[in-house]
Amino acid sequence: MKKILFAAALPAALALTACDGPKEEVAEEMDDVREAQGEVIDAQAGVAAARADLAEERADVAEEQGDAVGEARMNERADAMDQKAENLEDTADGI
Repeated sequence: MKKILFAAALPAALALTACDGPKEEVAEEMDDVREAQGEVIDAQAGVAAARADLAEERADVAEEQGDAVGEARMNERADAMDQKAENLEDTADGI
């Protein structure tokens, strides 16, 4: 009798599991998409940080050349790129 009940309940249990399967797969795929978005944004943050470093180096060159205006402009750009990098990192962390 137990075997008959088990045999009757098995297809129903498998059907319930199958119903959750596609939903679970979609949820996993969405997690993968969010993770990839975070990686892209993190890479963009790295680019912004590198641009900030470049602007700082250009500011140093401008200073050595006695170009105070160029130095100030490059320092301003470096600060802006640093801020952009931080914002992007925060965004990536929030995903």
